Amino acid sequence: MFDTVRKEAVYPFPPEQVWVAITDPRAIAEWLMPNDFQPVNGHRFRFQVDPSPGCGNGITECEVMEVQPPSRLVYSWLPRTKEGRPLAGRPSTVTWTLHREGAGTRLVLEHTGLLGVFPWWQRLMLRMGWGTMVKRWLPKVASNAAAGGAFTPGAIPLEKRCYRTNTIPANMIR
Repeated sequence: MFDTVRKEAVYPFPPEQVWVAITDPRAIAEWLMPNDFQPVNGHRFRFQVDPSPGCGNGITECEVMEVQPPSRLVYSWLPRTKEGRPLAGRPSTVTWTLHREGAGTRLVLEHTGLLGVFPWWQRLMLRMGWGTMVKRWLPKVASNAAAGGAFTPGAIPLEKRCYRTNTIPANMIR
């Protein structure tokens, strides 16, 4: 099967505005998952949703590996099992690359190192999920971001998001 998920999209916003959408923890909570992300090299953070059959205990542990505003962001990705153990012995890697394209931005997402970490059905879910995030949710959230770094919450109301938060700490939901 495949070891990498790659998704591309072009948005009518400058890279600085898209950068806010992929690095502001409140923005990320709207289009992806609740989190305690900070765009700082070496920062350990987590994504957290309610436990479910496809998401183990709902926690994905990550570490920022590279930050080059507003063009490149890399972090590790290691989900936990239902019992709280790491899904695999090593994390996979998520890389975001932003390129100016005219007045807009070409965003490239690559989630690599999936073989040996995720079973085939989870790799398929990642492929479909990242596609939905990049094509549908991320541009909505980017429209509420400003190139100067400000983000206005509310692009995707909590009840419309693609996850449940009954057990998530309030500070991660924002």
